Amino acid sequence: MTIMANKLRIAKSAIALIIATAVIVASVLTVAAAVQTGIGTENTENDKAVRSTVEYELSNGNLVVCENNNFNLDVDIIDANEVTVKTENDTVSVQLAKGTVSEALKKAGIVLADDEVCVPSLETEITSDTEINIYRTKAVKVTADGTTKNTRLALVSVYDALNIAGYEIDENDILSVSGKESVNNITEVTVKRVVYKTKSVTEKISFDTVKQNSDDVALGETKVKTEGKAGEKIVTREIKYVDGKAVSEEVVDEKTVKEPVDKIVLVGTKGAASSGGAGTFTDANGATVAFSQVLTGSGTAYTAPAGASTATGVPAYHGGVAVNPNIIPYGSKLYIVSTDGSFVYGYATAVDTGGALMDGSAIVDCFYNTYSECVNFGRRDVNVYVLA
Repeated sequence: MTIMANKLRIAKSAIALIIATAVIVASVLTVAAAVQTGIGTENTENDKAVRSTVEYELSNGNLVVCENNNFNLDVDIIDANEVTVKTENDTVSVQLAKGTVSEALKKAGIVLADDEVCVPSLETEITSDTEINIYRTKAVKVTADGTTKNTRLALVSVYDALNIAGYEIDENDILSVSGKESVNNITEVTVKRVVYKTKSVTEKISFDTVKQNSDDVALGETKVKTEGKAGEKIVTREIKYVDGKAVSEEVVDEKTVKEPVDKIVLVGTKGAASSGGAGTFTDANGATVAFSQVLTGSGTAYTAPAGASTATGVPAYHGGVAVNPNIIPYGSKLYIVSTDGSFVYGYATAVDTGGALMDGSAIVDCFYNTYSECVNFGRRDVNVYVLA
């Protein structure tokens, strides 16, 4: 309210009346919607009430405004906030235009006991939707973040109580008791902080060694055709920390940035038994069998004590034969018969090797359980079919 001093005369009693009137008007309008309005603009019923009050004081001589002077009154009308206070046994509502939780409790006539805590905290500014909850508490020994102390926890769930007490429990944190357990039922709780971090490192990718048969290299000899080169990859791991100590890690991503180059080794087959291409043959039972390759050469036989181990680690057995793995890889499925068809060893698997196989003096060494069977086989030319 502004009045020019040289044209307006107001008695001391009138000034007092103006102040009193303003206080009354403000009290009446506390619960109205927040607006800013001036006298002379009749936008709401509250505006009319303010105008009417001031006009009454003017008309009764309590206020005197000199001619040619303007009279303006600006009024701020603020909504009252309805604050709900919930205790263990009661619910109270109070109206407060502004202030803190502490002021709301004071207006509600509530004084916190030593064993009580409120949420939100006393210093929190109230808003239109503020709800204050008051909980009883009990002393609980809490171990967290490297310290142990007796803390008064609200009598709610352990998870909520720790957060109310300011421990800021994350969903990954490990509690010594269930987070859903009531504080009423515990005397102590330990909190282990769990944090996940990712770390990326560059690692080498090992190259493979690939062997290729070559008629340009003498039997039993090898020659490197291409040197191997390691590749590179970026490996990202997620590391789990418990109370600052790494306890586990997991690869979550791999990205190859440089492919490895295989090492190629030529394996000599020059001077080895003759070899044929793919086709079919008829086995001793009259079945037609497909093969990818047939090798013709000298076949021998051998035996060994029961339980003796082969080059591949499996025990020696009838049907397990020795070969040069550079020519016939370990694990190959075979069918062995004499070239004239008079003697059939039958189906076999390449599981072993020996000196005669590596120097090329034999194409296959067939295992028998007895020495007499080996003598019966002797040495003979055979066809070794590598099954498709």
